[in-house]
Amino acid sequence: MGVSVEVIRFLSRFGQVAYGKEALSVFLNNIHPYITDEPDKNFVIELFQKYPLDTPISPSRLIDSWKGTLNQSDIQEKIIGENTLHDVYILDLALEAAKAVVHLKTPTGLGTGFMISNNLLITNNHVIESKDEANQTQFTFNYQLNIDGGECPVTIKNALPDKYFYTDAELDYTVVALKDINNLCEPLKLKSKRLRLDERVSIIQHPGGHLKKISMQNNFIEYADDIVVQYTTSTLPGSSGSPVFDNNFNVVAVHHSGGLLTEPGTSHKYLRNEGTSIISLMKDLEKNAPAIYRQLIDHA
Repeated sequence: MGVSVEVIRFLSRFGQVAYGKEALSVFLNNIHPYITDEPDKNFVIELFQKYPLDTPISPSRLIDSWKGTLNQSDIQEKIIGENTLHDVYILDLALEAAKAVVHLKTPTGLGTGFMISNNLLITNNHVIESKDEANQTQFTFNYQLNIDGGECPVTIKNALPDKYFYTDAELDYTVVALKDINNLCEPLKLKSKRLRLDERVSIIQHPGGHLKKISMQNNFIEYADDIVVQYTTSTLPGSSGSPVFDNNFNVVAVHHSGGLLTEPGTSHKYLRNEGTSIISLMKDLEKNAPAIYRQLIDHA
């Protein structure tokens, strides 16, 4: 067993023995015909399915080996590493959530925002800093592609900052009322949730100020407290003000920046993206903008 571990470790670090052929994959392909135990054969096959080692082994399985089992432990043994299986309703949640994500064109640039009640939108302070900027901003709903790859018809709205407006530069967020929303979308649910290391978060956004996109891969939490959330989820300039979702598509943070960021409490810098936790936003609204806070509590 010790020798086997060392061989695998050495080959996994060796790299390619020829263009596109990892040393480990060549080794596994060569030993595969000599493996007689069915669970071990399946294990090697599933390695190729999970990792891009080389051209996958062609499994010679009996038809009935694909049948399910009532034994839950047997099912779990087939999951290697992280369990990436999800109920398909997650896709419905993502599509519904996307309707509330809005493209922002301000006097000074582009950004993203999202609806948090029937008439309130949230974005970053560095996207909309004042009532005057809010009045000059164009809020575009449904700026995205349809199932056929064509652009969807959009709806453009304006702000009503004299009705509701609150901004905080330190936490980098702004809440503003929009006019004549008329049930364009279902507002997103804000969740005051302390995130854990290695949880996954997805972001629906307008990267580069372009068509709406979703980032759902390579999206791990790297740091989180009650104020700051740092993650590897992909974003671009123009994504500022986007909702950061947990696996149930509740909003747990508002994205605001990215780059070589310092991890709070340390002097270490990492290439990450960052948002402000909903925990801190709700506390701030409760203290400094109670009318807005009550709307959000009623919506929740």
